[in-house]
Amino acid sequence: MDYKSNQKPNIDKRRDINNDFNASLVTAKIIIFYLFIGFTWILTSDYFVNLFFDDIEVINQIQSIKGASYVVITALIFYIIIHKSIKMYEVTINDLKKAYMGLDLSHQKTLELDDKLFKLAYYDLLTDLPNKVLLEKTVSKYIEDHPDDGMIGFIYFDIDEFSHINEVKGHSIGDLLLKKIAELLSSKINAPHMLARMGGDEFVLALFGLNQLETYIPQVESYINLIRTTFVLDDDDFFVTYSVGVALYPDNGKDYITLLRHADAAQSVAKAKGKDQIVIFDDEMVTMIKQQTELLNYLRHAITNNEFSLHYQPIINLKNDQTIGVEALIRWQHPVKGFIPPLEFISISEKNGYIKEISEWVFKEVAHQYEAWNIEGKAFRISINISPIMLMYDRFIPYMNEWIQTYHLDSSQITLEITESAIIEDIQKSVHVLKQLKKLGFIIALDDFGTGYSSLTYLQKLPIDIIKIDRTFISNIKPNTEEFHVLRYMIELAHHLNLIVVAEGIETVEQANMVKKYDVDLAQGYFFCRPMPQQRIIEYLKETDSN
Repeated sequence: MDYKSNQKPNIDKRRDINNDFNASLVTAKIIIFYLFIGFTWILTSDYFVNLFFDDIEVINQIQSIKGASYVVITALIFYIIIHKSIKMYEVTINDLKKAYMGLDLSHQKTLELDDKLFKLAYYDLLTDLPNKVLLEKTVSKYIEDHPDDGMIGFIYFDIDEFSHINEVKGHSIGDLLLKKIAELLSSKINAPHMLARMGGDEFVLALFGLNQLETYIPQVESYINLIRTTFVLDDDDFFVTYSVGVALYPDNGKDYITLLRHADAAQSVAKAKGKDQIVIFDDEMVTMIKQQTELLNYLRHAITNNEFSLHYQPIINLKNDQTIGVEALIRWQHPVKGFIPPLEFISISEKNGYIKEISEWVFKEVAHQYEAWNIEGKAFRISINISPIMLMYDRFIPYMNEWIQTYHLDSSQITLEITESAIIEDIQKSVHVLKQLKKLGFIIALDDFGTGYSSLTYLQKLPIDIIKIDRTFISNIKPNTEEFHVLRYMIELAHHLNLIVVAEGIETVEQANMVKKYDVDLAQGYFFCRPMPQQRIIEYLKETDSN
């Protein structure tokens, strides 16, 4: 039994009784005072009238005057009492009105604050679209209400090459594009369907209560084609395309998290296939997800089980055919799966946070093997690939400074290779980080040059020393083709900017002769030497030097 709740009515009842008693007591005092004054006035006045007057007519006149005076005085007394009471009530009423107005204003502010908090919790500030929290609640509620019927089309999409728009036009223009897309698409979407922004340039369109699959995909295509158009941004035209992943409830998932994961997997396939397309989740992607999950589980133990190793590929000076350095390349030999190529596990490790541990392992291993490269006192350069995640890591610069101090490394003999994708997301921060690395003495190389449409724009902005022409560009070049003339222009431009040019992926004597002819400085590829463990590379170098 709740003692406090039972006692509260009794307390309130006693308080009311006390208030009534006090009011009655005050009223009785006023009446007694009035009676006392009245009787005192009558008796005293009669006594003095009889004492001083004998004439009956005079006494009657005085009595009349006395009675009239009594009425007037009584009226004045009552006036004063009533006036004060009314004044008190007016003051009380005014105070109550002010208090009510204050409470009403406070209530309005509370409602406004609740609205703001609700908007902050469930809506995107830039586009005013529902955010991922509200999307999850809505989808989960629909699934709860329709466990055995109903369908959801879960469409996950983002803007192809959106980072380039941010880079070329600035983030404010990128935000403007996001708002325009949100306005255009949401104007065509009615309840119960929902368009939500997940963050960045990623959106989800949830279509509820679908009836026929035959009309579903054309419906998705119609929505995407609505925003697959040219947008005018800061007086420039941008034709915008999208990579789209589609998952269905209940076929591809029976909860929000599964639908999101499967739609995201389908979108990743769309990007891998060249972007600007719609991919529907299927059973093959389930296999892919299982394989990726299995690979992640293997990654967790790869370092502690000593499954990683470093191979090195020589970098050749084309002026004298001498090896001037090597590029460190990570290799993974799993005891069950065997050799796992870097292309399979590097991207997964970046998405799931393991790349930091892997990168630190590479740096430590390079440091441990550093002294062995001092062959007959020759200065030898080591190239290390840097992940975009590490480049944006806040502790990267302190870590690199500590690394060279701990292992007594000559930073001028170490080249850090970055790719265009590593700098495109935040060019300003990338430039700042690279300048800090330059101050520490590192050589900076831009890897995979020629694969990004805006690579040339970075040459003047970035504090780099070397450009490495991508192997796919080299392999497609033939004399007197358009690609051939582009290659010549790239080399001439780089030399004009005092940059060293490295050609990657040289596999034939024709390719080697071609890059030599047009003054490429350095080269690497299977034509010269395959990546091998350090000891075998050292033996190879000794053999080539002796010859």
